[in-house]
Amino acid sequence: MSWSAIQWYLQRITGAALVVLLIAHFWVEHFASERLLRGELSYDAIRARIASPLWQGIDIAFLLIALYHGLSGLRNILLDHGRIGPGAARALTAV
Repeated sequence: MSWSAIQWYLQRITGAALVVLLIAHFWVEHFASERLLRGELSYDAIRARIASPLWQGIDIAFLLIALYHGLSGLRNILLDHGRIGPGAARALTAV
C-alpha cells in the first residue's frame, strides 16, 4: 500500500473519530454532568474532572486527532489546488 493511500485512510479514520469524540464531548460536558443539571457547575467541579488521567488522555487524544486531521486536510488542499512546484510538494509531504 502506498503512502498516499495510507494518508487517505488516516484522513477518513480521524474524521470518523472526531465525530465520535465530538458527540461524546458534548454529551459529557453538557448533558451528563449532574452538577450542570442542578445549576451547581463550578471551576472546582471541572478541575476535578480534568485531574482524572482518563479524561486527560481523552482530551489529549481529541486534540492530537483534530490536529492531524486539520493539518492533513490543509496539505491536501495545498497539493490539489495550490500552485506549487514538485520540490515544494515533496517538502510539504515530508513534513
